[in-house]
Amino acid sequence: MKKEFQIPSELSEVPKASRRVLDALRFLRLSEGDLFDVRLCLEEALINAIKYGNCLRKELFVRLVVEHRGVELKIMVEDCGKGFDTQKIQDCTQEKNLFKASGRGVYLIHQLMDQVSYNSKGNC
Repeated sequence: MKKEFQIPSELSEVPKASRRVLDALRFLRLSEGDLFDVRLCLEEALINAIKYGNCLRKELFVRLVVEHRGVELKIMVEDCGKGFDTQKIQDCTQEKNLFKASGRGVYLIHQLMDQVSYNSKGNC
């Protein structure tokens, strides 16, 4: 199973996209805990792509691909932005970063998913 979506760069689209993906995955009969993790990570990735990648520019879209093969579920989120250096992601659990208003979404994604990877540009 492979599904591809084009998500408008509007934060109000995030829950709608999340519902469509979870509906598409219903046949997997994932546990409530797994569904929660997928939803949280997907929404965090979409929010980052819309806010930081596409800079909330409504004429740009986020590409979302969901693919299921055997026991593997892949979710790919790609924005139209210039990307970022994934080596410079700050650890939000370090004392100097505890009270910063951002940086927790990427941390949560890394904690909840089995594997996370980025393209060399940093926009996917």
